[in-house]
Amino acid sequence: MSLGRSAVVLLVACVAAVRPAAAQSRFEIGAAATWTGGFDAGGQDALETRSPSSGSTPLTLFGTSSRVQSAPGAIARVGVFLTSRLAVEGHAEYSRPTLRTTFQDDFEGATGGAAENTIASFVIGGSAVLYFGSARLTPFVSAGAGWLRQLDEEQVLVVTGLELHAGGGVKYGLSRHVSIRVEATASARDKSIAFDEKRRVVPVIAGGMAYRF
Repeated sequence: MSLGRSAVVLLVACVAAVRPAAAQSRFEIGAAATWTGGFDAGGQDALETRSPSSGSTPLTLFGTSSRVQSAPGAIARVGVFLTSRLAVEGHAEYSRPTLRTTFQDDFEGATGGAAENTIASFVIGGSAVLYFGSARLTPFVSAGAGWLRQLDEEQVLVVTGLELHAGGGVKYGLSRHVSIRVEATASARDKSIAFDEKRRVVPVIAGGMAYRF
């Protein structure tokens, strides 16, 4: 066999060997509606300094308690399947929860009121996704990390921090390329717009469509 013919045969063999692996490599894009749970945001008392003759303890004018309410949102994803069961994804999530502050224990006995502040919340991150099988209805688990940014409606308070998440769900194939994806995750955030700084874990539920190509 001539050298040229041998090179052609070798090239064909390499293509045949690589082609199945390439055929298994798939990209996926998706979008979903989300629901993010609320959490207790703490509170703060309004104090007035007394005169020295009245004592050193400040006078409490009123107290507050706050809660970030649950909110709908949206998430967009792009993923790459490393194998038939393992994928890595990048995502961008947006929601607009409301921080509701209730006034209580007023020194003058006034009835309690409330104030609301809308928060723009962004999460950009990545995940590893492990699928269990390749049936039409396939369960999966996922875990990853992200970057959280929150901004109040007055654009005065800005919070950024680390976000960690883990969860799972199911994917139901409508066709070879299109599927429905539903999942629930726990999102741990080291910072949030609140009256105290501590890590909070909030539930996130998402449901939407995915297209694989």
